[in-house]
Amino acid sequence: MLEYSLEFNELTSHPDDMRAKTVNVVSRNQEAVIDRILQIGAGLTRSDVLSVLEAEKQVIYAMLADGEAVTTDLFNASPGIQGVFTGADDSFDPKRHRVKIHLSEGAGLRKVEEQVKTRKVQPGLTGAFIASVTDVKSGSVNKLLTPGRPLRIYGSKLKITGEDPTVGVYFKGSDGAEVKVDATDMVENKPSEVIVVIPALPAGEWTLRLITQYSGSSKEVKKPHTAEFGAVLTVPA
Repeated sequence: MLEYSLEFNELTSHPDDMRAKTVNVVSRNQEAVIDRILQIGAGLTRSDVLSVLEAEKQVIYAMLADGEAVTTDLFNASPGIQGVFTGADDSFDPKRHRVKIHLSEGAGLRKVEEQVKTRKVQPGLTGAFIASVTDVKSGSVNKLLTPGRPLRIYGSKLKITGEDPTVGVYFKGSDGAEVKVDATDMVENKPSEVIVVIPALPAGEWTLRLITQYSGSSKEVKKPHTAEFGAVLTVPA
């Protein structure tokens, strides 16, 4: 079963377009292939199978090295040349040109594509995530807030970027009131660490929330990620 989750497609212009991302794919090596062959019970030993597979590889390598194309049920392979030739009298120069083996799926693999069953699963953690916060004034970790003093926010993909008006750092009180940190009070803005000056919050319990369009690359995500810190933070009376 091929498992996949959906994520926003940043390569299209439509904000609701999604793309499939395969997840939990198990990788098998040659030893696993040999184990499967032996399970068939073809009367072969492990050394027999290994010898045949090794011989097949060496023959294919030799054919391609001779400039030949190889076609099997698994793949099609053919040598080509990359690089620019300056005029009809130019010749292959290893400093400017290179031989490239082109690979494509064979007829057998194309049939396998039709047989693969898929299953949609929930996506894993891909957006911004707050791991911990430190109140610089008190040194308190994940507990206290000191208004007017810096708060260090640690995690992943935290960098505040994007033109969406919701982007920023917020404190939400137990009464539902929400205070957004002014952009000028952003002291540090890194993917793994954001430092802000805590607003003039009244005494009470507050929840920290961060919204960003940062993706981890130069291209921002279409819809902002929201990271809410799990612990309740307190401004002492």
